Amino acid sequence: MKKIILLGLVLTIFSCSPTKVVDEPKSLYKVLVSSDYGGAAFQFYEVISEQKEFNMLLGDEEIKKFVKPTDIQTANFVLINLGEKNSGGYKVDIKSVTELSDKIIVDIEEIKPDGMAMQAITNPYCVLKINSKKPIEFK
Repeated sequence: MKKIILLGLVLTIFSCSPTKVVDEPKSLYKVLVSSDYGGAAFQFYEVISEQKEFNMLLGDEEIKKFVKPTDIQTANFVLINLGEKNSGGYKVDIKSVTELSDKIIVDIEEIKPDGMAMQAITNPYCVLKINSKKPIEFK
């Protein structure tokens, strides 16, 4: 009986070796919200980098669950509106977000409906969180 307990104790000690915790690299950007409805009536891209503008994001029910009040110190946020469209099927596609030594380049594409699309007024938009405070350019 003592041998079984001793064997169990030895196995427990060796099986409880410390595990190495590896931090996953932080992604450069994340799409927080993307929708066919809810955007503005005209097309524009806006970088949200000021506290006053950021407070609007914190007040949005859909977005605030992805954002912490301290994020404005380490990240920029981008609002992309495609404007009013006369049918469904339009989408915002983030082709790439590239970090250079002095800036971030966001490459955006408007995806148009292919074939038949629902006849309805839509306002596609997207909100990105970019984990950098560098200036942002759109391509």
